[in-house]
Amino acid sequence: MSQEFQEGDNEIQSIVDFKKGYVYFLNNFQNIVGSFLQFLVTGLTEANKREILPFRKTLDQELDKSQKKIKEIIFNLDEKHLFAQVRKDYSRYFSRHIEDNNRDDFIQFHLIFEMLRFFYIETKEGWEKLKAAVLENPFTDLEFQKNGLLNYRIVPALEKLNHLEILLRRMSFILQIDNPNSLSEFKPTKPKYRDKTTYRLSAVFDESLYDKPKDLEPEDSGIEYKADEVIQNHQEKSKDNWKVVKQKIKNEGEPNYIQAYGKYTWNSDQHYFFRYELDKYNAEKALFKTAISLDSHLGADEQVLRSELIRSMTSIEKKGKSAEDFELEYQSFLKQFFTFCENIILMNMMLPTQFKYVFLFHLGPSHFYMIAKKFLMEVNTGYVHARGSDGKKVIRLIPGEYVKKHVIDYWNEVILPNVGEEKNNLALLKKITEMIEEKYKEISKLAIKNYENLDVEIKTSKPRETIFREYMNEWMGAANLIVFKRFVKNKSF
Repeated sequence: MSQEFQEGDNEIQSIVDFKKGYVYFLNNFQNIVGSFLQFLVTGLTEANKREILPFRKTLDQELDKSQKKIKEIIFNLDEKHLFAQVRKDYSRYFSRHIEDNNRDDFIQFHLIFEMLRFFYIETKEGWEKLKAAVLENPFTDLEFQKNGLLNYRIVPALEKLNHLEILLRRMSFILQIDNPNSLSEFKPTKPKYRDKTTYRLSAVFDESLYDKPKDLEPEDSGIEYKADEVIQNHQEKSKDNWKVVKQKIKNEGEPNYIQAYGKYTWNSDQHYFFRYELDKYNAEKALFKTAISLDSHLGADEQVLRSELIRSMTSIEKKGKSAEDFELEYQSFLKQFFTFCENIILMNMMLPTQFKYVFLFHLGPSHFYMIAKKFLMEVNTGYVHARGSDGKKVIRLIPGEYVKKHVIDYWNEVILPNVGEEKNNLALLKKITEMIEEKYKEISKLAIKNYENLDVEIKTSKPRETIFREYMNEWMGAANLIVFKRFVKNKSF
């Protein structure tokens, strides 16, 4: 077996984690970081705390930075966001647009390469500093130094980064990036496109990768890769510090999502992320310009108003009301309604009020929105009545994306400021989960009793599972079901 083949085979073995995808590797790295953070919170003796005091600040900063960067990359790797970025950056890579999936793959492959490359450069340097700090500082507890910090935590992270370096080298070869210092410099890279090259993750596992010529000219006539524009684009994104991020948000407006994450992997998954569609939000916001009236009661039994009645009310309700007045009224209603939802959920789950904010934090903005939307429809409120584009027809709807946006605002203004460090307390989350599971068992028994009390004709007309699906909302409560789906593992629905 040739030395080149052996090296290639060893490289492929080193990057085997990536066979399950980029996110799988990042989650594994995140687990190392999360375990390290948990160890610092619960696993240190007082003597250990004193020994790491000289570099504790650096340690916390590096772990926090690694975690934030991983979350950012995982967010950007989401198919929706990545596809949108490819569409946005297409003109920066090619002088004219041609429908070709391989060109899209090329752009996506390079964007991912750059994300992972910047992560590698920043993170490798930080973890090397941590290793040096541990080795250079005197320790009385050598077992804590050797295993507690180095062998069990810092060394595994550096090994993961070495595997990432191998992946990046192979990606770089596929992209024909000439700069030999690309894995140590922040300067954006210049890839070369070829028609017959495969630009997918699977390509890095090709055992004969390095046997292929890499000095061929691009094969597609009429397509010019606009390297300078790509460099300029990536220079704007290369710095990962909060001042740059905040300035970008200030310049571009508020982000259309929230990452209400905790410190650990168990409180940083999809349940803590929520977004709304900006285009739909703007369309729904425009409805207030033609609004006639709002349904803003908190549960009264009101009949749906007919369009003729609404039109007859126009001169009364809309007189003196601007679009801003209607919008402010609706925003005020949503704040009251969200509080109403909180109280109903806590009452239904029989949770003590002191658990309110930590419970809502773990429920997450997505599930809270589903519950709010369900309540709005059940009590027939939250509808905006507005004239259609023809000026005659009246439309009546709950502006879902607008409500989502204000759920995010509510999370930022009410939930997150009140939750504190208890959001990172796993024991507290388990306690809350146990209480919800007990409530689930109690309500499930009532549902079974309701089924048993049905007429024989109904029970024999359909399968048991079908009947339960049809009556589930009535027997268990639609909002309760949403809570159970979030917290209860072994559900029967």
